[in-house]
Amino acid sequence: MSRRLRTALAAVFAIVTVSLGVSACASSPASSEPANLVGTWTGSYSYPLLDGTVFEAEQTIVVERQEGANVWGYQEWANEQGPQRTEFIGQVGVGGNTFVLTEEAGFFSGFVDGDSMAVRFIRIDEKHTTFELELTRSPS
Repeated sequence: MSRRLRTALAAVFAIVTVSLGVSACASSPASSEPANLVGTWTGSYSYPLLDGTVFEAEQTIVVERQEGANVWGYQEWANEQGPQRTEFIGQVGVGGNTFVLTEEAGFFSGFVDGDSMAVRFIRIDEKHTTFELELTRSPS
């Protein structure tokens, strides 16, 4: 990854993180306990492709395990090559309701409120893109 791309990515990540932190602080008091992210979260989204088209998709995030603020799981989606799955690791942020999940080509950054999750994904590999979506946790 080029130095210019890494610098741009760091700047975007900082803006997203600060923006989510400010909105989280303004909307709810800080919690001493991280939100429970364990479960299956699903939602629909679209994202721009480098060729000028837009792709419609379904996203599933499965948080299999959480120890305090630390989380492990995987994401599933379909693209032009068919069904896909990648593992992620992540952490719930200070205040208990923001999080970042990292996977091999990018990261999710978001805010959780009960069984709803607002998420921004930023893909940083050669097929870079971004999208935002709302996910809902399936009943257990």
